[in-house]
Formats: sequence, structure tokens, C-alpha cells
Amino acid sequence: MGGTLNVISNEGWEHLDPGASYFQIDYLVVYATQTPLYTFTPTSDKPVPLLASGPPQISDGGKTLTVKIKSGFKFSPPLNRAVTSKDVAYAFQRMFNPKVQNGYASGYFPIVGSATSNGKPISGISTPDATTIVFHLTKPFAATMAEALTLPGTAPVPPELGAKDDSSSPSKYDSDPTTQAFTGPYMIKSYSAGRSITLVRNPNWSRSVDGVRPAYADQIVWNAGVDPNVAARQTLASTNLLMADGPPAPVLKTAYLTKKTQLSIAPLGAYYAALNTTVPPFNNINLRKAAIAASNRAAYLLARGGKLVGQVATHFIYPEVPGFQQAGGYKGFGEDFVSSPTGNMTVAKKYMKLAGYPSGKYTGSATVTIVGSNSDPGPQEMQIVQNGLAALGFKTTIKAVPQQTMYSKFCGYVKAHVNVCPTAGWIEDFPDPYAALFVPFDGNAIVPINNSNWSVLNDPKVNSLIDKASAITDLTARYQAFAQADKAIVDDAAAIPEIWADNALVEGSKVKGVLDPWNDDWNLSFSSPS
Repeated sequence: MGGTLNVISNEGWEHLDPGASYFQIDYLVVYATQTPLYTFTPTSDKPVPLLASGPPQISDGGKTLTVKIKSGFKFSPPLNRAVTSKDVAYAFQRMFNPKVQNGYASGYFPIVGSATSNGKPISGISTPDATTIVFHLTKPFAATMAEALTLPGTAPVPPELGAKDDSSSPSKYDSDPTTQAFTGPYMIKSYSAGRSITLVRNPNWSRSVDGVRPAYADQIVWNAGVDPNVAARQTLASTNLLMADGPPAPVLKTAYLTKKTQLSIAPLGAYYAALNTTVPPFNNINLRKAAIAASNRAAYLLARGGKLVGQVATHFIYPEVPGFQQAGGYKGFGEDFVSSPTGNMTVAKKYMKLAGYPSGKYTGSATVTIVGSNSDPGPQEMQIVQNGLAALGFKTTIKAVPQQTMYSKFCGYVKAHVNVCPTAGWIEDFPDPYAALFVPFDGNAIVPINNSNWSVLNDPKVNSLIDKASAITDLTARYQAFAQADKAIVDDAAAIPEIWADNALVEGSKVKGVLDPWNDDWNLSFSSPS
């Protein structure tokens, strides 16, 4: 088809290094420019071979996983050489290099020797030939790991480029993404952090070798940092724009009423207000329960756009994830502190008294720091949380920052010690409850930087329940076991479960945007200018 695909957004990019990339907006670029072993497509919720030539082979009772890769993939200029299994092995090696700041490898890839590899070759990975890679695991986890081979960190990285950058802390492979080696249909031609990016065709990419991505556009031009109200209205008035983040509630209403053909909606995952369990005041579980009970989660839903974009949540396995029904469905587990969508001050004061505040009001010295997005509806969401806490006597401070900064400098940076992160959202990495719960709530997933366990929850009971559930292969028993882990997280009051979300996206009148249900956003390799 050719032509230019134009994209606009408020949010910018955080990490375009495939080994560090772990956010929705980043994925739109990384999955267009890189080639993971497997992928999900707009029409498949099962992993589809991408760099791999076929399904992974599982042996040794689930402790060995073997992948064959296709011949014919080449790195972009100026490298211009064939991709081999050693490039995939190096991609895994660097995921376990703390300088790369990967956020998920330790949980999804329990490879022998990886925990102590520190960026060196991993003893549990072998490459018997140029198209074969074998993973030896510490436990019977191959079936779950096979799903995780869709993540961007599995995309090949040439050691001759990566090793030098990865010796710096943090790795410099992310500092200028135009110098990376690309294996996808597009290359990054120009990049201005948080402002703009241009993708052009990779001359070494072959549609016939790839076999999955049609890559209709000749180039993709993306402008970020645009006010979301302006971006949404501009998109709806255009013929040729895709908006990569959701429109604010007023524009969403207009789109639904007057331009429904330019509106797409897909399940998004969940939004919740993470409560930092490690620092005062919310290192007290009863204060966390009081904060949840006092929160008006229905107002949070309204700020996002109302029932058109979701419903009030009661737990952390969301409706599109297997195990949702076993976790009580929409009703949840029935705990009193999450039973009222609009808040219940009687219940909240009960927990304040259990926390040692007989008046039902907080009289301690800690000031609660609330950090969230400075773009709509972030300020409203922070105010809603602040209102609930103020009613309980907490002193609060709000810090509004760009969404990518909220993750990189505050909520995803453990040493920042942020008390509440009310504009954080989580999408499962693949359709399994392990991918919905492990990274945001298991203590083993906590990393110093690029951390997505925003509550910094490290409860041995939760960790054990998730670990045991992950080893169960019978799906009925597996989902029931994860429901028990979900209940333990709710009982820990690690976060205010705000909404199970749907992502509303708008596009111009002639552009053909194609939604990726697994990432709940546009797939740039399948979308076309007209």
C-alpha cells in the first residue's frame, strides 16, 4: 500500500531497547522494528512463530525448552548479516545484566545459571547450531516460559553492537535508538526523546521470510507530547491520524455520539492505585485497608470515561484473563474494604482504629506523597485518591509529571519511596493469570529500576502461592490456584483496585488502524494509511 502512517500521542517512550522495553507505548515501536521469537497477532491469542520457525519443543518434564529459528532474517544496515541463535542467546544474556534494567526476565525465564550470570553467558543456554537454541530451566516451567517468548527481550541483539553499550551503567543501547540493529520491517531513522520518532523501511527485512507482519506503510511518523484533548480532537477531525493513547472523557463522549466509526474499544487490563507497603504510613496493613475503603472508585471510573471504558474492580485478575471467574468474577472475594464502589467511611474508620488511631483519623507524622500523570485524567485521579485520604486525616502532597517520567523516575524507581501511584495500569504479558499477577505483586519481581511491582509487595505467602500455581499444568486447578494468590493480594491491601479497563482509541476517517488485543493498542505493522 505504501504511504506514511501518522501517529500522535500525549505519552512518549521510556525504553526502545528491546531488552528494557516494558510499556504499552514502547511496544508499538519495538514490535515494528524488532523480531521476538514469537508474537501475538490481531487475530490470534496464542503465540505465533515470528523469528522462530515453529512451536517450541518441551522436554525433560518441562525443564528443557528448544526453539528453532528461521533462516533468512538479517540485521539492518550497516551490520547486514544473518541472525543466528547466538544473537538470541546474547539477547537473553543481556536481559539478566542489571545494566540493561529488564523488568521481567527473572520471573519468566528461570534458566539455569541466569540468576548469577550478571550479564555474562548463561550456562543453561546452549546453541548447538546457528538455528537452534536450547534453554535448561531450574524448574518445570517450560509451558509458561513458552508464552513469555513473545516478549520484546527475546528479539536478537548482535553481541558486536550490544556488548560495548551494555558495559556502561545503564546500558547505552537505549540512549540513541537510531544506532540499534533492527530485524523488523522498520528501522528508527530519527528520534527525539518524548517528542518524535520516524520509522522507515528496513531494506534487509523480507515479508516472505517474516510470514506474519504485512508492514503496509512505507514510513511511520509519530509526534508525542501533545495535549491529550488537542490530540484527540485533531485525530477525529483528520483523515490520516492514529492516536496511540486514549482520548480524555469529554472527547470520548463526543466520539461515541458523533463519530463512532472512528472509535475502537478493546479490553485494557486494570488500573489501580499502588500503596507502597514498605514505607510509612502504608507499611501498616490496616491503614492500607482504610485507604481502600475510603476511596471513591466509581469517581475514578467516571474520570476515565464511565462505563464505556470499564467498570469498578474488586481484585487483580481482570475479566479477559483466565481465572477471573475462579477469583469471584465481578463480585470478587467479598472483603468489606472493597465492597463499596463509592467508598465506605464506617469501614474505613474501623480499620483506622485497628491501626491504632482510636478517633478514626490519622494523627501520625508521615505525609503521603501521591505521584501520577500530569495529563488528563491523571490530575482528577490523584485528586480522587487525595480526597479519600484527607477524609481520614492524612496529609498529602501531589506531584504531577509526564506519564513516562512517573514510571521511570518515581513509581518504577524503588528508592523514590513514593507512597501512592494512582495512575498506574497493568496489562497481562500473555493470556494467563501468572502474567497478570507475578510482575506487579510478587516480591521476586522487584528490581531497583524499571520496577513494576509499584506496591513493593514482598509477602512470602503471595510469592509462594504464585510460584506453586505456576507449576500446575491442569488448567482448572491452575486457575483456581491463581485465584487463591489473587485473594492473598487483595487481603494484603497492596493497592486500591480502581477499574478493570477498556482502552478507547480514535483514528482519522480514512486511516485503517488495526488493534492488537494483547497490547490493547494499534499494531503499526498491520495498520495502513488508507
